[in-house]
Amino acid sequence: MKSLSLENAVLFKQLLLVEDSSQKLSPLVLKIVNHVTPLLARIPENMREYTLHDETHSLKIIRIMGRIIPSETLVQLNDLELTFLILSAFLHDVGMTCSNSEKEEIISSSPEYQNLLKIDPIYEDYLEFKKTSNHRAVTRIEDKIFTEYLRRNHVKRSAEFIESTLSEGEFKLAIDDILLFKYLINICDSHGEPVSCLKDNRKYPRNTLIGEKYVNIQYISLILRMADILDLDPERTPKVIYDFVSPEDPTSIIEWKKHRSIIGWDISSNRVVFEAECTSPEVERALRIFMEWIEIERKESFDLLKNYHDDISIKYLLLLQEPLNTDRIRSDGSYIYSDVKFHLHYEKIIELLMGQRLYRSPITALRELLQNAIDAIKARMFLSSGKFEKFEPKVTIDYKNDILIIEDNGIGMDDKVFNEFFLQVGTSYYKHPRFFDTDLDVVSEFGIGVLSAFMVADSMVIESRMEPENPLSPPLPIYYEIPTAHSYCVKRHSERVHIGTKITLKLKKGHPFSKYSIVQVIEEIIPYPTFPIFIKTTDQEYTHSGVTLIENSLFNEYLDKESFSLDGRRVLEYMDESFTHYLFDVDLDSLVDIEIEGKLQIVNGSDTRLECELSGCITQRSFNLGIPYTSEGQFRLENSNSLNELFPFWVNIYADINIIGRECLTVTPDRTEVIKDEKFKKIKMVLEKAIIASFQKHLDEYKENHSLDEYHNYVDLLFEAGFIKIPSHYYEVLTEEALMFFQNYVSFPIIGEKGEIIRKFAAELCSYETLGMINSYNVEEFKYRMNDFVATHKEIPIVVLEGFNNDKYYKMDIVIYSLFLKSKTVSRSSMCSYLLPPIPGIEIEIISRNDLKKRDFRGPTKYEVAEEILENIEDKSAQIICFPRESGTFQHVFNKSHPIISPLFQGTHFVNISAERLFQKLKRNFKDIMDGYIESIDDPDDAKLQYTLRNSSHALISIGLFCNDRGVFSKMKETINLHWLEMTKQGFVKEADFPEIGNSDFPWYWSVEGI
Repeated sequence: MKSLSLENAVLFKQLLLVEDSSQKLSPLVLKIVNHVTPLLARIPENMREYTLHDETHSLKIIRIMGRIIPSETLVQLNDLELTFLILSAFLHDVGMTCSNSEKEEIISSSPEYQNLLKIDPIYEDYLEFKKTSNHRAVTRIEDKIFTEYLRRNHVKRSAEFIESTLSEGEFKLAIDDILLFKYLINICDSHGEPVSCLKDNRKYPRNTLIGEKYVNIQYISLILRMADILDLDPERTPKVIYDFVSPEDPTSIIEWKKHRSIIGWDISSNRVVFEAECTSPEVERALRIFMEWIEIERKESFDLLKNYHDDISIKYLLLLQEPLNTDRIRSDGSYIYSDVKFHLHYEKIIELLMGQRLYRSPITALRELLQNAIDAIKARMFLSSGKFEKFEPKVTIDYKNDILIIEDNGIGMDDKVFNEFFLQVGTSYYKHPRFFDTDLDVVSEFGIGVLSAFMVADSMVIESRMEPENPLSPPLPIYYEIPTAHSYCVKRHSERVHIGTKITLKLKKGHPFSKYSIVQVIEEIIPYPTFPIFIKTTDQEYTHSGVTLIENSLFNEYLDKESFSLDGRRVLEYMDESFTHYLFDVDLDSLVDIEIEGKLQIVNGSDTRLECELSGCITQRSFNLGIPYTSEGQFRLENSNSLNELFPFWVNIYADINIIGRECLTVTPDRTEVIKDEKFKKIKMVLEKAIIASFQKHLDEYKENHSLDEYHNYVDLLFEAGFIKIPSHYYEVLTEEALMFFQNYVSFPIIGEKGEIIRKFAAELCSYETLGMINSYNVEEFKYRMNDFVATHKEIPIVVLEGFNNDKYYKMDIVIYSLFLKSKTVSRSSMCSYLLPPIPGIEIEIISRNDLKKRDFRGPTKYEVAEEILENIEDKSAQIICFPRESGTFQHVFNKSHPIISPLFQGTHFVNISAERLFQKLKRNFKDIMDGYIESIDDPDDAKLQYTLRNSSHALISIGLFCNDRGVFSKMKETINLHWLEMTKQGFVKEADFPEIGNSDFPWYWSVEGI
């Protein structure tokens, strides 16, 4: 439109007519437009494949504004309103411009740009191109992302340009010193928002007073939006520019061709008509969709103004009452337009495909078809509930000669249901309004199950007859052949009489079914069907009504340990059992808000298996959940990690349960894992409460019928047998309910004030700020000294772990940590403080809520380094270098606070790798010294000594060390001297700071004679 210019535009001419002679706006408008026009011409520099957004686009918007504004409204617009209309046409897209320097700054430092780059599918290619120094490819990708950045931010950038340019200086837009740029920003903002945003009267007032004139910002914004979207013609995509640009992006290509397909247009205040001839169905489809957007804009804009009934609404009119007609959009003859396609439910498919694999085993295809059959029967049972005739549900599985048939007498399908639901992947018929607000509890959730059949089948045949809603007008039966998932269906005439659906699969070569395995597979998939499933093969007919329930053995405290010791049985009998006995059944009848039927038991566990375990199976709406696998020809569904995590981590569980009702778990599409959403959390919480309540009932009953000492021993036995277990590497913390249970029902042996062992419940121990722990307490001649220590340190209860009688694989200190610290932020391998009490060879591990530090995984564990080692807890100066660990390996735990160790540490980790190497060298040298000592005293002819050396801990062997071999101290001191010298050389310490090392730097009992 070569003759198009601002001076010739209707709006500008009207501005000249109505503007005040004393304060004309037209010269400023022209000045601003002349300033902006060159900037708009630069938009293609950064948005190369976009349709034109230059001066021509702005002028055409102004022309369209002049056409869609009724003449009776146009003549009443004041100079401010006309100015806003003209300038908004030129400024609403000015944010698409960007200088090269600003572009480089955005690419290098903008977090939003970086996020756009990282989420783009080509990001991995981008990294590879940078790695290989393919600068051309890197620049191309950066430009592509920058175009998207500008598109997303151009409205905001336009606002920033308007404020910076029109608020002051030679382009200052004002009247009577009243700045107008804010109104213009809001008008331009509107084109990036829905029509509904114009209802905001604060941002888009209908009658705001500027100076002495009333201005309708809402109407101006509405006109800008409408005119912008109506600029749809070939002049926006000239062929010569299209050929020059040669867009590569498929969306851009369609966008250009969409504009170029317009061959005629008629835009007036009364109607909008477009004539188009398209070169491909993709272009026509895009154009039709765009016309739908125009129609939505027209209708919503018209409806918005129609809602007002005042004097303003009479003045500001929009007369576009006639809907947009798409009959004039046609093919150029090279194709026949059609919208027929395989339909996907977009939201569901996106949800399913977000990083999840749909199916892990082809056998699950049978499960999907079984689910569909049973859901259909449930639906018919629901719809038949008020009818007189009796309904007998029936599912038949027929497997013969590589043909698998699944038939049910459920609700069935007619053509409408088949087309609108069966073929609509991602939808479910049971979301139909006829099933709203019902108790129909179906398995199907995703509407994709039937596609899984093509994992095992080459083709599928569906025969169905739908139960009529009106018996006088029954729907016709259907018969469809589906050669593949992406093929057109072949419809044939059907003579089917029975209500229900029959699906016939022609199985692929190498399919997983056989006449021998089909029964076992079905029993695994649905162990307890709500009604019988009839199975037919070439060799047998079998009715599956439910697998045989497993009866487990009940535990009691009088059993021989060998009978419930899994590890012993596995060694002797080569067994691989998960448990041998159950303790009690959990009461499932008392569950609140969820429905679970079946059997849930607390069972014992293995000593060597440190984590708790889930055995049995969990079904939901009768179908087994779990991960499919086949071993030695047997198909199994194994409990997944997410199912394991449904139960408390501190108990072993045997489950034979079925979850039903509205509060079921959310499962992944392949139904192998459960999603840890709010439903999961709710069921997990309810199950734990039921387990705790059943535990409390069990232990309360025991306590009522036994002495308190017998009760303590019984709880110890439950830990020992593995009915209760807190793994050493658990990643959860105990819930408040579990904490209360452990505190009130679990007790610990502690040293009393008279040196005797007494029991205290965890609740009382948890009231202290500090606890002590020792592994053993068995040196009688020193106990009187321990009595004095306990009496003077009443604020530190000392737990004797040996009192639990647990074997080497399971330590009760884990339980103490869990109850006392209540947090997973502090590792049980964290550095602790140690106190050397008056009993030789024993050390007290001190744990404090306030002082215990979180372990840094770059640093050592508490079995290598202690926070501090003291002989007197009140005297921090009594530093001990190390003490021997209770093992036969002659290792030592070193004191981080001692001057020869502390320079190597910063917080809880080593200063650097050199510091760690120095520490490890010192550690090895001390071990070598102890090894040499043992070798020097070893006498093969001394049976008593041999027994001591082979069966005593390092701590006990080291009693009297310095007395028995005075050279040991010299060797250790020499090692420390060399260690300090190396630290000096590497700059960790100064030679002059070397501390004097004496016997008092080592455990006191190393210098004891006569032990």
